[in-house]
Amino acid sequence: MRLSRFLEQDISNQYLDWLADIKINKYLEVRFKAYSEKEAKNYIRFCNDSPNIYFLRILSKRGEFIGTCTINYNENHKTAEVGLMIGDTSFHNKGFGSEVIQILVEFCCSKLSVRKITSGLYESNTPSLKAFLKNGFVVESKLNSQVLLDGKPEDLYRLSYFCSAV
Repeated sequence: MRLSRFLEQDISNQYLDWLADIKINKYLEVRFKAYSEKEAKNYIRFCNDSPNIYFLRILSKRGEFIGTCTINYNENHKTAEVGLMIGDTSFHNKGFGSEVIQILVEFCCSKLSVRKITSGLYESNTPSLKAFLKNGFVVESKLNSQVLLDGKPEDLYRLSYFCSAV
């Protein structure tokens, strides 16, 4: 598993299909907007022009594009917010999300020298919750009825991981 910067030329029909697929984006905020290739390019350009946003492709060991992840780095506070999407459903529930989280933690702690990493999860997204907990994250707070899922209020977990080296 490896991560690489997502470039405009990496946009594919496969990626756009993932963004539009409610089974894949059920717990993601991208589900509220339809993304054209032009809008996706604008987003990627925005991320790549920012020194504090890392928008990355997740590649399998064989080099297959299987998803994306994001790091929003706050240099002032030495924190990072992370998120991921395994878009290729053939890679779901096989530990790849956990492996990506491990890579993100190592990168944030060692390369960015952050002191704290955070993420947010819908309560019913138990596979993601398990993957984050497996990698040392803890539930820092639970925001009651914070989000709407299928039109119904759902709790949102805020997770955190503290890097040992400050």
